[in-house]
Amino acid sequence: MLQREELLIAAEAVAVVLNLGFTALIAHERRAGWALGFVAAAISIGLYALTRTWALCALNIYYVVMAAYGWWAWGRDEEAAPVRRATASLNLALVAACTAGTALVGLTLRHWLDGTYPMVDAFVGVFSLAATWMMTRKYIDNWVWFIVADAVGIWLNWRIGYQLYAAQYAVYIALSIMGLVRWRNALAPQRG
Repeated sequence: MLQREELLIAAEAVAVVLNLGFTALIAHERRAGWALGFVAAAISIGLYALTRTWALCALNIYYVVMAAYGWWAWGRDEEAAPVRRATASLNLALVAACTAGTALVGLTLRHWLDGTYPMVDAFVGVFSLAATWMMTRKYIDNWVWFIVADAVGIWLNWRIGYQLYAAQYAVYIALSIMGLVRWRNALAPQRG
């Protein structure tokens, strides 16, 4: 019979494989990626709850919802959601909202939920929320947002003992660069 630790590592490994598949498929604008993301997020909810990283737990609840929305939004009509750039004002508004949200969530995690690394957890969670929303809307900017959040996520996951998730976040950065390049190439003919 598998020990608890072995089960947790196995669950983390399954979630990592599904998450990497999700990101690669989304970078290639494949709707099936949302299904992989849905299952990976469902697994991650439990894993992050065990470490009291509540913002990452909540983020994965959000990912479950956004995976369903992304599946629906990307499946309506292939031309309904072309790759596009977010306006500077939208990016600035999101930075301001995410900065305030990070402070609010971080303080909540610290004072009321005994969170682990509450401000870092809040940063990764809040900025990833915005990046995911941008991804469902096919804003190319989502990849830059994810690169920043994932860089911080590497450190956080390593500190809480999820080395596979830390490695996943490192691969996410490479996949995000790939997604940025692919989506930039998809955006160029639209401008022409």
